[in-house]
Amino acid sequence: MKRTALAFVLSLSFAGGCAAMDGNFVGRPAPVQSESKSAATTYQFEAMDALPPAPLKESVPELSATQVWVPGYYEPVAGTWLWHQGEARELKEGYRLLPASYHAESGKIYFTPPRWHRADLASATGALKK
Repeated sequence: MKRTALAFVLSLSFAGGCAAMDGNFVGRPAPVQSESKSAATTYQFEAMDALPPAPLKESVPELSATQVWVPGYYEPVAGTWLWHQGEARELKEGYRLLPASYHAESGKIYFTPPRWHRADLASATGALKK
């Protein structure tokens, strides 16, 4: 009996009867993991046909001196815009937080999630452009 139950559970996992390990519960391809020059993993999100709705109104809590507020944003998920509530994050010394952004290219809208950017690289890049 135990072997039969175990075999059944294993067959479901191979047949797609269980939730995906990558968090893809909607049956669509997961974000494509691309190789990067840095050690950090980057993801490419699906391109959308239209801009996201206007951001929702949020109440920003009182933050400590070691926190920064990440405003809420819409992220493309399974062909629709999914709202992510804003949150407080701990500051990272030597970094600044860039908010989520959207840009249009060839009639499609592309999403970039909030991310940390090294402050010394930002100043060096600005100096090169001048």
